[in-house]
Amino acid sequence: MNCCCFSLLKKNKKNDLTENYDRSNSNINILSSNNISDNSKEENPTDIQKEIPAIIDIASINERATKQKWNVSSKFDLLCLERILSPLKEYTLNVNLPPKTLRIENVYGYQGIYSRRNLYYPVEAPSAQPILYYGGKLAILSYFSLKRQMFYTGHNKKITCMAIHPDSKVAASGDYGSPSTVHIWNIPYIEKFDGKEGDEIKNPIYILKLDKRFIQTVSMSFSRCGNWLLVIALNQSYQSEILCFEWKKGKEISCTFCHDDKVFNLIVNPFSRKEFVTLGVKYIRFWSLDNLLHPSDSIEKNQNLTITHISGAYLKSKIFVSGTIKGDIYFWKNNTLSVICNNIHKGPVTVISPLRNNNFLSGGRDGRIVYWNEQHQPVNEFSVEGNPCIRAIDAGSLDGILWGWGDGIGRRASKSFKGLNGFKNRNSVCSNSFLHEITRSSSLLAVDNNNNNNNNNNNNNNNNNNNNNNNNNNNNNNNNNTPNTNANNSICNNIDTLPDDTLDEQKSKDISYIIGCEDSSLYIFSQTEREIIRLTEGSYCSSDGYELWGLDTHPLNSDIFITAGDDGYVRVYNLEKKEIIRKKNFGIRLHSICFSPSGINIAVGTDEGSFFIINENLEIIISAIIDRRATIYDIAYSPNGKYLAVASHDNYIDIYEVESDLGYYQRFMSCRGHSSYVTHIDWDINSSMIRSNSSNNELFYWSLITDPNKSIDPTSYRKVDWHTSKCILQWETKGIFGSKIVKNPTTQEDIEHFLSPCTVYCCDKVKINNELQLLAVGDAFGNIYIYRFPAFSNDMQYQAFHAHGGPVANVKFAVNLKTLISVGATDGLVIQFVIININNYFKPKII
Repeated sequence: MNCCCFSLLKKNKKNDLTENYDRSNSNINILSSNNISDNSKEENPTDIQKEIPAIIDIASINERATKQKWNVSSKFDLLCLERILSPLKEYTLNVNLPPKTLRIENVYGYQGIYSRRNLYYPVEAPSAQPILYYGGKLAILSYFSLKRQMFYTGHNKKITCMAIHPDSKVAASGDYGSPSTVHIWNIPYIEKFDGKEGDEIKNPIYILKLDKRFIQTVSMSFSRCGNWLLVIALNQSYQSEILCFEWKKGKEISCTFCHDDKVFNLIVNPFSRKEFVTLGVKYIRFWSLDNLLHPSDSIEKNQNLTITHISGAYLKSKIFVSGTIKGDIYFWKNNTLSVICNNIHKGPVTVISPLRNNNFLSGGRDGRIVYWNEQHQPVNEFSVEGNPCIRAIDAGSLDGILWGWGDGIGRRASKSFKGLNGFKNRNSVCSNSFLHEITRSSSLLAVDNNNNNNNNNNNNNNNNNNNNNNNNNNNNNNNNNTPNTNANNSICNNIDTLPDDTLDEQKSKDISYIIGCEDSSLYIFSQTEREIIRLTEGSYCSSDGYELWGLDTHPLNSDIFITAGDDGYVRVYNLEKKEIIRKKNFGIRLHSICFSPSGINIAVGTDEGSFFIINENLEIIISAIIDRRATIYDIAYSPNGKYLAVASHDNYIDIYEVESDLGYYQRFMSCRGHSSYVTHIDWDINSSMIRSNSSNNELFYWSLITDPNKSIDPTSYRKVDWHTSKCILQWETKGIFGSKIVKNPTTQEDIEHFLSPCTVYCCDKVKINNELQLLAVGDAFGNIYIYRFPAFSNDMQYQAFHAHGGPVANVKFAVNLKTLISVGATDGLVIQFVIININNYFKPKII
C-alpha cells in the first residue's frame, strides 16, 4: 500500500392487536381535591424533554462558525486549501451561474419528533382533498390522490407549529430561533393534475417577527371567528407567553405571561369566540380573550397542581378532554374537572382527536390508538406498524368547526373583540377551580357495571341493565365505525416487499382520519376499505442519537434509490411512483450504504464496525463481516466491482476483494495513516486509486499497488480521473468554502453562512453533457448549493436552496440526470429535487 497525503488540520417488538379494548389495567376514578396530588407521582422528566427538547439556536452556531470555528480562524482554513495541488488535466474556468436549477418535487416523511397538532385534513376543502403538515423548513400541502405536493418555502429555520384558519383558506406556521417568526400564507387548492409538480407557495400574507427574547414558537391557533391568531412562544428564560395578533393587519395586540415552564398546546374552544385552553408542565388553564375569567380559587391553590397535561380537545358535548404525561385522561365540564380515567395509555397521551358524534380518539407514546364511544368509554384500540409514538390524528374537522360546531359564532365573525386590555393581566389564571369538589356527571361517568349493581337498589339495577343494553347497542354501532383490529390486518408485518397501497381518488373521499407518527410516517384509515394505508414514510430520528445518513442511487435503474438509518431500516424508494417499494429492519443501527456497479448487491455499514452484503430485494444476507469496532462512515465499490472500500471510525480504510456478486469477500489491504476517523472515500475510474477525507480535515491519496519493487510517482494522483466526488476536501471543491449567502425565494431575505470543512457534510457531482457538470453540496444548516463542476475558484457563482431542518447528511444525483436526492440527518426527511433549466423556472438574482 502506498499513500500520499495532505493534512489540513484543525484542532421494539410488536404488541398484539386486540379486538376489544382491555380494561384490566385502566380505571375511572372520581377524585376530590385531596387526592389529586397523590395521583400525579412519578412523572418522568425525560417524557417532558421528548415533547420540547433543549433549544438549539442555529444562529449562534453560525455565528461561532463565522468568527472562530473550533478554535481555528476562517482565514487559516481558506489558506490551507491552497496546499491542495491542481490536477494535470486542464480545466476551463467558468464562474458563471449554472444553467440548471432545482425544484422540490416530493418530500418523503413527516415531522413526527417534537410535534403536536401539525397534521390537518380539511374535509370541506373546495377541491381535491389536501393534507397539510410540515417537515424541516417546509410547509407541505399534499394531494396524495394526485401524487402531487406543493410547498411553502418562506421559513429560514425549522418549523415547529402550524394552524389552519376556520375558513380552510389560510394557514399560519411558526419556527424556532431568535428571533422567531410566524408566517401567514394562502392555501392554494387544485381540482386536478395539470402536469406541474413541486409548486411553491409564494407571497405570504404577513410575516410576523416576534421579539428577540423569544426563541421558539410552540403552539398556535386561530380564534373561532378567525379574526385573531394566538401563539404560545418560549422566551430565553424558558418561560411561556401568549401573544395575540390581529393577523389581517399584521400587528400584535397583546402579550401576557402564561406559565413559568413549558407549555405544549393551545386549543381554541369551537363553541366560543373568545375562550381557549393552554396545557403544559404541571399546568392547565382556561382563558378568555375579552376578559380573563376571575378564578374562584386562589392563585396559590392553582399552583399546587402537579399534573403535566400534554394534549386536549373539545367534544361535541362541549366537554374538554385532556391527556397527561402519565397516560391518564381528564374530562372537564364547564372548566371544572369531572372524571379521571387512569392508566389508559402506558406513558404520555400525545394526542386527542374529536370525532363527529361526541366520540374521540386518544393516541400515546405507547403506539396505541384508543377509540372512545359517545358515552366516553374506551371500547377498542389499534396500532400501526412497529407501534411508533402517535403524534397527530385529524378527522378533518378543524376541532369540529367544519362539522358545524359553534356555527352561530361564525355568523358573528365580523364583530371584533372588546376589552383586550384585560388580556395583559400577567397574574390572572384559569376561570374556574380545577381543584373544585368533583361532582358526578351521568353523561361523563363510565364505571364498571358490577360496581353499579352492588351499590344500587333493584330499581336502579333494572335501570342500569337497560342502560347497559343501550350502551352495548351503541358500542356495536360504534364498532362498525372503528377499525378492524385483527392482527391479520396489520399493514406490514415487517415484510420486505410492501403492498401497492396507492391512494386513489375514491379512497381519498372515504378517509375517516389521518395518523402522524414519530417515526416520520403518515397513515390514513379508510372508512370504506376498513384498512390502514401508508401515505408516506421517512426515517425515524430522535434526540438520543437516531439519525439518517445512508443514501445511494441505483447505478442502472434511474427510478430506484435506497436509504439506511439508525432505526435499522433499509428502504428502497421509487422515484416515478414517489413511494417506498421495499423495506426491511435489520435490528442494528445503520450508517452507510451503496449499490454494487451491477446493482445486484447492496453493501450496508453499521454503527458497530460491521458491514454486510444483501441482494437488491433485501431478502438474502450474502455475507457479514466484522473487522472493526466502531462506525462504518463510508462504503464504496470500485467501478469495476472487484473491490469494496470500507472507511471506519478506527481511522482505517479496509479494502476487500470481491470474488463475484454471490461470492466471497476477503480483506487484502488496510490503509493506515489518518489521525482521525475517515468520513469520505472516492475511487478513480480505473479502480486503482482512492482518495479519502477524515474528520480533522486530512486529504489522503492511496494506491492499490502492493509490489514493493514498483515505485510510485508522488504526483501520480494529479493524473487521475475520479469516478465519484464524495470527498468534501479536494481541489475541485476549493471554491465552496467561505461566506455564502442563501436567499429565501419567498421572502427575498439574505441569510449568511460560513462554510468550512466542519460545516460541509456532503457533496456529489453529475455530468449533464460534455460541456456541463454540476456539483451539489449539503451543509450543516440544512442548505443545498449547486455549482458548476469543478468549483475550484472562490469567485464561483451558485444557487442555494433551503429545505431540511438540520444538517444535510447526504446528496446523490440519479443516473437519469434529472433528479437529486437529499436526506436530513436529524429531521429524517428524504427530499426529491428535479433538475430543470433555469429559464423554465425563474431568473434568480446572481449571488
